[in-house]
Amino acid sequence: MKDINAQALLAQVMDWKDPEVVGQNASILQLLADYKYNHYQRFGPGKQFVESLALWLNQFDKADRPVALGLVRDRLIFISEREISHLVKLSYPDVIVQDRLRLVAEENEIAAYKVAALARHRRFEELRIRSLYLGLSDGAHTNELRRASNGAISNEQIWQAYELGDAKAEDMLSELRKSLTNGNFIPSSPTSSGDKERFSLIWLVDDFSGSGNTYIRYDAEERKFKGKIKKIYERIYEGDLINPDYYEVSLLLYVATRQAIDHIEYWSERFTNERGYKPLKVHVLHPIEKYCSLSATHDGPIIEIAKQDRYYDARASDEHIRIGGTDDAKLGFAACALPLILSHNTPNNSIYALWGPEDKSFFGLFPRVSRHREM
Repeated sequence: MKDINAQALLAQVMDWKDPEVVGQNASILQLLADYKYNHYQRFGPGKQFVESLALWLNQFDKADRPVALGLVRDRLIFISEREISHLVKLSYPDVIVQDRLRLVAEENEIAAYKVAALARHRRFEELRIRSLYLGLSDGAHTNELRRASNGAISNEQIWQAYELGDAKAEDMLSELRKSLTNGNFIPSSPTSSGDKERFSLIWLVDDFSGSGNTYIRYDAEERKFKGKIKKIYERIYEGDLINPDYYEVSLLLYVATRQAIDHIEYWSERFTNERGYKPLKVHVLHPIEKYCSLSATHDGPIIEIAKQDRYYDARASDEHIRIGGTDDAKLGFAACALPLILSHNTPNNSIYALWGPEDKSFFGLFPRVSRHREM
């Protein structure tokens, strides 16, 4: 739909009669659309932001539409693909390399400020080779991370999933041995048939965490830990891919809420302490602080709208939502109440009114595609 027609539709839905009011709102919304919102990847072919906004607002009662529009105009946080790419490019030099320098400094009692000496140290190169990178979801941008390392991460050190098949693991270990041999870190032939070189530094990579529940959580009914981090640690102690006698596990998130950071740090510490594992290190490039979430104190009218049954489809309340500790997703998974959009898909930690799928009775402004198939 042409912009001018979309704006006319929006004016009709909002009942704007004064041309000056139309001009003021249309110019702001069109600017936001051109700068970011038109690039939401889940919009259908030919569909753009202003048209989508008009159709979305039309679902609300007239009295609630100004509040809904205010949410979009004043509180929305939209992280574009370009911004995520920027964070990915920062990850290797600003986080991964720095952490490896720290390790070399600690192992060899070299002052941390002697960066050139640390970077020339043989151990710095050996740890580069012994690093393994695993994506925790399809948003991990593992290919982009590898390219951003300028060749420091080889194709045989990185994989887009954290669950590896035996054949892939064998290939990676074979390439690890070759790289260590070429660097003269180990003899060209094994000293015994039982010798097997393994990775030491594990980087778990993902683009976003809103609550941290999918990474680590404690099921009080079953009295056991669950989540991706638990599975990774269990894989370490199988001893087939990672050296259980010397390892470090780091979680690298491009974006995460403070709620997720606190949750992961607390529960991972309890998990590793109870099992006698080495602690998990959490690195977040762009934390989203608690004040960014919608609250009854500062955003009362928006929260009241978000909680109403008529702006929600009960079919969204499934078993996956209940893992977050709530019976519904009106305020998002784990009641995070985020006003957050990621350009490739809206997280379900945002309020439902923003991400409700298109096939639901109330659909979101930025509809989400769920990772879980409905039965």
